[in-house]
Amino acid sequence: MKNIFRGLGSLVSSIVLFLLIGLALALLMIQNSFIDMRFDSEYFVTVALLTGLWFYFLKTFMNAKKLAIWESSLASTISAIASLGVIAFITISQGSLAILPAYVVRKALFMEHLTTLGGMNNLLMIIIPLGIALLVLNLMKNDRFEDETTSGWNQLSKLKKFGMMSLFGIIAFFILIYLGQGEIQSTINKSMVYLKDADVEGFRDYLLSFGPLAAVISGLMMVFQSIIAPLPAFVITFANGLLFGWGLGAILSWSSAMAGAILCFYLAKFLGRPVVEKIVTKKALTWWDQFFAKYGKHAVFIARLVPIVSFDLVSYAAGVTSISFWQFFWATGLGQLPATILYSYLGENATSTVQILFFLFTIVIALAVIGMILRPKFQGWSKVKQGVKVDGNKVG
Repeated sequence: MKNIFRGLGSLVSSIVLFLLIGLALALLMIQNSFIDMRFDSEYFVTVALLTGLWFYFLKTFMNAKKLAIWESSLASTISAIASLGVIAFITISQGSLAILPAYVVRKALFMEHLTTLGGMNNLLMIIIPLGIALLVLNLMKNDRFEDETTSGWNQLSKLKKFGMMSLFGIIAFFILIYLGQGEIQSTINKSMVYLKDADVEGFRDYLLSFGPLAAVISGLMMVFQSIIAPLPAFVITFANGLLFGWGLGAILSWSSAMAGAILCFYLAKFLGRPVVEKIVTKKALTWWDQFFAKYGKHAVFIARLVPIVSFDLVSYAAGVTSISFWQFFWATGLGQLPATILYSYLGENATSTVQILFFLFTIVIALAVIGMILRPKFQGWSKVKQGVKVDGNKVG
């Protein structure tokens, strides 16, 4: 019970410290009129809080003590005093101490429709002093909370640590840009709607709106959906065929999908198995281990032939198996080539029957590959049954 309270105290301390850091950064950015007119700086608080939670997660579950700056007397003191100084100077000099921090935090936490500025100000007057008090208490404790963990941060290689922190940095930067820049957010949201609704012509028109950068945007979207977003890649491939012709469209779709697959493969190697298990689930990864062990480099090739198999799942899973990069590269490149060419051709020659043809192709390929995988089992069952019949005839 004592450890639970210490853990909660540590969590609150980390949240409040990073809240102060994020609030100070946001207020500094707001003072610049050029940035403030083009960017919602309030979301620095959002990203700072996510960073604090990420560090707390690493400290609690992986024993990454060096990242727990709220447990370091020097780091936490400097960070807290500097942040409070910036917040106090800006708000007091502008006469907005009771308004500006509440406005920034309320927007950063997406609570504009849940509470008033006065309510948020009252909440901050409770949370910040309480958090600072807990922060001081944690620093005064000599017997700091030690976590029992099966996966130590120090057991990871420098490359994997760098990979994990770099990935988080990229995600945090993307979140900051997405939330803070309205035009970028609107552009991304439009593309997500077209892909989610499988609107090929709508996505084609969306790409056309970028003019000469249409091919670049298409390639980036393909890479993005390969790494993160569970969105239908065939819509991008169809649209590329419709916009650039089946030949150039196929080359663009194939090369950008390969770039996404390679990034997933190396991300898995950088992050390591424990993190990949969180991405694809431990059960799925165990199944793929067995599948890869049985079929080797052909496993990736078979998976790429089946359109219904998750593209990024195969790439991430391959990264933590014994399959070499070149085996993965050639299996992925050759395996996705037939579908890429077909989808590009159908995209260029789009008719009302395209969707029907796509689903028929998907079903046929899926059944063919499943049959190929299950064929040895069926043959084994058949031999067993024949053996039983022969033995029965001998006994009679």
